[in-house]
Amino acid sequence: MTHNKRGISPLIATVLLIGFTVALAAVLMTWGLDYIRSTTKQVGSQTEEYLRCTDLAFEITNVDCTGDITVQNNGNVDIAAMVIRIFTGPDIAIVRGQGIPAFANAHYTAAMTGATKVEAIADIRGSTGANITCDNNRKEFIISCP
Repeated sequence: MTHNKRGISPLIATVLLIGFTVALAAVLMTWGLDYIRSTTKQVGSQTEEYLRCTDLAFEITNVDCTGDITVQNNGNVDIAAMVIRIFTGPDIAIVRGQGIPAFANAHYTAAMTGATKVEAIADIRGSTGANITCDNNRKEFIISCP
């Protein structure tokens, strides 16, 4: 007795191969679209934050060795908070202060003994209401305090 042992016909094998390929492509496309959407959203929000920081215009107008630091907001963007860094040799003292409304100024007080430089970094409000630190728009004031 002869048994005819034959595998799957070439037509069925081809159909199964095409079906497997289409299913795999659908899974990869779904994953890829989700990845692209999330990446695009993240880059868009980072770009918005960076552009909001470019509208910021402020300057340190006065620093004296008694500890008075004056910062003036020259732009139409409200500053939500201010970080003042005082450089005294290898040490850095940080003073966190209140914000400054548009076209206004604020005074901050800090110990200035041995200070060589004062640096100001502003935070502004983002579209979500969270603070954005505008690290790319920092201002410096060189001073020499005994």
